[in-house]
Amino acid sequence: MKVVLSLSIVLLVAGLVTYQMIGLARVECQLCIQFKGQRHCTNAFGATHTEALDEAHRTSCALLASGVTEVLACQRQAREEVSCRPPLVE
Repeated sequence: MKVVLSLSIVLLVAGLVTYQMIGLARVECQLCIQFKGQRHCTNAFGATHTEALDEAHRTSCALLASGVTEVLACQRQAREEVSCRPPLVE
C-alpha cells in the first residue's frame, strides 16, 4: 500500500510540474551572442518575450564565459539574430 501511495504522489508531482512548465512557456526565442571571438546561439522559453530572451542570453553567456566577471561582461553584449514565436505544442 505504501508503494502505491508513494508512486501516486511521485506521478502527481511530476504531472503538476510538467503542466506548469508547459503553461509558462508562452514564447520561444532564439538569439546569438558574440563574446571574445566565439559565437553561440540558443533557444529558450518564457512566459513573455523578455523572459525568453533573457534566459537565452544567460544560457549563451554561461557557455561562452568563465567566471563571474566574464559572465557579467557577456550579458552586456548586444544580441544578434533575435527571433521569437509561440512554442510548438505537439
